Amino acid sequence: MKISTLLFLILSLLFANNLNGTQEPPELQEAATLYDSAVKLYDERRYNEAIPPAKRALEIRIKLLPPNDVRVSSSLSTLGKIYAANKDYKPAREVFQRLLDMQEKQFGPENLRLAETLEWLAILQFQAENSREAEAAYKRALAIREKGLGSSHAQVARSLYALAEFYRAERRLEPAVENYKRSLTLYGQLGGVESPDFKRVSQSFTCLAYIHRKPELFNDLHAIRAQFAPEQASALDYSAVLNGHAVSLPRPELPDAARGLGLTGIVVVKVTIDEEGRVIKAEDMCQGPRYLSEASVAAAYKARFTPTKLRGVPVKVSGLVQYEFVNH
Repeated sequence: MKISTLLFLILSLLFANNLNGTQEPPELQEAATLYDSAVKLYDERRYNEAIPPAKRALEIRIKLLPPNDVRVSSSLSTLGKIYAANKDYKPAREVFQRLLDMQEKQFGPENLRLAETLEWLAILQFQAENSREAEAAYKRALAIREKGLGSSHAQVARSLYALAEFYRAERRLEPAVENYKRSLTLYGQLGGVESPDFKRVSQSFTCLAYIHRKPELFNDLHAIRAQFAPEQASALDYSAVLNGHAVSLPRPELPDAARGLGLTGIVVVKVTIDEEGRVIKAEDMCQGPRYLSEASVAAAYKARFTPTKLRGVPVKVSGLVQYEFVNH
């Protein structure tokens, strides 16, 4: 046998042995298949069906992989999101807390990877009415992103918005205003007033003004917008509602289940009105209390308005209808 042929055979055997040495066990391949199945079911909103394969994939990966393997953290995060989507909030909190503990040990307490996990925990703590823990998690996520990314990064604007939404839900006006304004300013700098992010935060800030009956907040919104689009600021009136322009505006009718509960509050419904003055689309813009929201949207669809004309031609328009519920 020639030396070159013998050398080729030896190298071939060494290469084959190396492949066999690095080949992952069948269980890890099974875990990958289970994980992909869980993700697919989650995307299809089949959350209850997604839990078993997600749990099994996690079990296998924890058993066979080191804690710092990215597949372990991916499995934890995915399982936590599936639990949350399925409204299994307690196990969701436990999974995200486990992920946070693991990330802190692996990366340290100020690593950017922790921010998303903290915000998931904040959402779940708020759902469990643990307001103090939720606030602390939101604030910590914001601080991590500000330190790691700088104060003018889009993810910082997102964290500010999440914190503002928390304060709005808690009906804490001043910190909500502060964080909304900071988020709006950042989004205005980064993407302008026509960006989806700026519009989304503007809408939430508008809701804050209505819920707290603070029309002066619209001046703040105009001022922020004017920094980035002065030619448009005066043309937009966030404080305008269409109630006074209705030909017919029926009162919301609460279902029997809601009568006697003493429900109060303001519901702001965003409507689209066709060329004949009929409401063809209605949605609760500010996520009001359940029964009040449903009744208000139903009432808005029954409203009628004087057709709006542009140069004499009827056109579709959008606007707001406000309903207030008080105890008598």
